[in-house]
Amino acid sequence: MSQGQLADALEVSRQAVSKWENDQASPDTIKLIKLAEVLDTEVEYLATGRKPVYEHPIILNMVKKEDKIVEKVVEKPVLKRVVRVKYLRNPLEFVALGIVCFVMGLVLGILL
Repeated sequence: MSQGQLADALEVSRQAVSKWENDQASPDTIKLIKLAEVLDTEVEYLATGRKPVYEHPIILNMVKKEDKIVEKVVEKPVLKRVVRVKYLRNPLEFVALGIVCFVMGLVLGILL
């Protein structure tokens, strides 16, 4: 694909594509997503240069070509659920408990 063809597909100038190739500029987020779609690759690969590793391939659909059935496999990421931990108690209670224990330790140290 030429710079001109890519520029037309992304609706930018050929000079912009040239600057991206020469690391003089980088595409904005929306253009990066469109670029990944046009080049049939992942945004992560374009941004970092590393191929993303996915755990589970998903069969997108079955395509019939000349009496042959071909599986079209698309790998998708497995998103892990993010769990936020909430305090069961107020952290100030722990601070107060620490101060009380410290004072009790001082008193017992003086008495013994």
